[in-house]
Amino acid sequence: MHYKIISDLPGRLRLRCGSNLFGDEEARGVAYALMRSPGVRHAEVHPANGSVLVVFDPSCRERVLGVVDSLDVLRLPTAEVGIESYANAIEIAAENNRFALRLGGLIAWRGIRSLLLPAPLRHAWTLMRSVGFIAEGLRRLARGEITVEVLDATAVVASLLRRSFGEADTVMFLLQLSSVLERHVQSRAHLALKDGLITRAENVWAVVDGRDVRISMDEVERGQVLHLPQGSVLPVDGTVVDGEGQIDEASMTGESRLVHKSAGSTVYAGTALEDGDLLVRVTAAPGDARIDGIVTMVEQSSELKAGVQSKAEHLADALVPYSFLSFFAILALTRNVTKAMAVLMVDYSCAIKLSTPIAVMSAIDEASKRSIVVKGGKYLEALAAADTVVFDKTGTLTHASPHVERVLSLTGADEDTVLRYAACIEEHFPHSMARAIVAEAARRGLSHEDELHARVNYVVAHGISTQVDGLEALIGSAHFLFEDEGIAKPDDLEETIQETMPTASVVYLALGGELVGAICISDPLRDEAAATIARLRGLGIQKVVMLTGDSESCAAHVASSVGIDSYHAQVLPEDKSGYVQALRDEGHTVIMVGDGINDSPALAAANVSVALSDASDIARAVADVSVLDSSLESLVTMRLLSQRLMGRIRRDYGFIVGFNSALIALGVASAISLTTAAYLHNASTLGAVALNTRHLLRAGEGGVD
Repeated sequence: MHYKIISDLPGRLRLRCGSNLFGDEEARGVAYALMRSPGVRHAEVHPANGSVLVVFDPSCRERVLGVVDSLDVLRLPTAEVGIESYANAIEIAAENNRFALRLGGLIAWRGIRSLLLPAPLRHAWTLMRSVGFIAEGLRRLARGEITVEVLDATAVVASLLRRSFGEADTVMFLLQLSSVLERHVQSRAHLALKDGLITRAENVWAVVDGRDVRISMDEVERGQVLHLPQGSVLPVDGTVVDGEGQIDEASMTGESRLVHKSAGSTVYAGTALEDGDLLVRVTAAPGDARIDGIVTMVEQSSELKAGVQSKAEHLADALVPYSFLSFFAILALTRNVTKAMAVLMVDYSCAIKLSTPIAVMSAIDEASKRSIVVKGGKYLEALAAADTVVFDKTGTLTHASPHVERVLSLTGADEDTVLRYAACIEEHFPHSMARAIVAEAARRGLSHEDELHARVNYVVAHGISTQVDGLEALIGSAHFLFEDEGIAKPDDLEETIQETMPTASVVYLALGGELVGAICISDPLRDEAAATIARLRGLGIQKVVMLTGDSESCAAHVASSVGIDSYHAQVLPEDKSGYVQALRDEGHTVIMVGDGINDSPALAAANVSVALSDASDIARAVADVSVLDSSLESLVTMRLLSQRLMGRIRRDYGFIVGFNSALIALGVASAISLTTAAYLHNASTLGAVALNTRHLLRAGEGGVD
């Protein structure tokens, strides 16, 4: 395909391929083709002018140009299967293009009016444009509301009555600029939020001829029956055909109470099966589910706004009546309408109402660019205020890819038999320990896919019960087998484990009421764990705690290795949640970082909860913040980002009050004209809004040095 290089910077190319070359679908297809190329981070294709922007690893420049060269203008790619994984990036690119067009059009039209239109036509346009502002002000008044919109309308009307058409035009122009900028930032944050909230599994279990068969989400069709075990996040909308369960529908309804589901009940994608086991008939394939409505719910929920954001919105409107009172007071004292008008032309409300939400939404957008999805502004505020961090161990402080170190046979069965039975059961559950067992069986070439067993029953943080080859099978923690299920524990078992793998996590297997084996799993620490904890302490975190279901020896080893001052071993899920709640009751603001199904109650109990990319679906669904990479360093990034956001908002308040007070004083003293005061006020508001879209963190900042 023919193109011209317009801009060529390290890691960034802008090409011009000719206007009207791409349709919308072709533009999406070309962007998709580029983003599939290794090393490409971002691609934008603008149909209007045939522009292509590619951001990539500098070493991949020739490969990027090769992709463009290979495109056939007569057969340009269109949206295709697999584009869904890039859909969010493409939507963001489209939003950037729309913003550029809106902003450019607004500025260009003002320039054309000022330079080319005669005064009568400019005045007519100003009058026509003012209708919308005045109508909105009147609507607010009709509802008994004295808000910022009323004040804006009053300022426009006052300028028109004084025949200051240029002043009215400037006021409306700056308000429009602020609105365009605000919509853009909100749209970017909306897309990031949507991408983070919609949690879909790559594979699911479909019921085929009475057996569970693993299929990809791309193969799911309306009418199929899926088997959804406890701890699943539902990937589709559907109807329960068998089984019972308790479902957390907070992502859909905002209601935290679990909802009982049984045969005939309707269930929705994105909700979490906290307890039970369901067979669900698909009624809406992936992409058509009601979960898309949760984005709107989240954005509109006042509960998810940062406290400072809600306070700013209320304060802005609360100040408006005082502006009118000041107008009448100054008019009574000076008998000078022009001086009194300074209070109406210059106010605090507009800047306060616009700048704070923009700052919050911009911070959410910045977090998304660093692979961190924040589900509401209030969580950024909580991140900044937190004094305590509670960590889960497995998959959080340790890698989410543990591996089997040793298989112990405790009866006559050989190690491979123990491992094969364990893998047969564990393959149904996405926990990191389960994945380690399945992976070890695959490494040894042990076939278990044809193993016939009854429906598995998962007991959160304890284990799994089922039947294998007609025998009752139990697999899980020591607490589950020996205390809950009453399996006889060999006298020398703990000594054997201590001698073999004292710091290992151990999974036990029982068949027919007899303990047959133990699987020792190594769970190496994340390289960045100790440095991250030290850095968090440097950023004001006073207390760091680890909660784990593992043994005392394993917990003590991990805690001492990473610098954690307190830990609790052999903790049950309800104990984790209770401990987090106890910290909150003591007055602490708590960040909970977890990854497993067993962490979901504690995540829900914290002021703000964080799940890493390797977390289970249910943990990511419950978490307030989702990290899309697997590094703990993102915790440092979030802490820095949230603290700087709160600092920016405090500085905004000081500037707005100080600058606008000075303008009012100068206006009342007749030191500046009303037109100048209005221009400076609106320009400062726009400036504050624009400055709040700047990144809070510098390139390369955040994480662990």
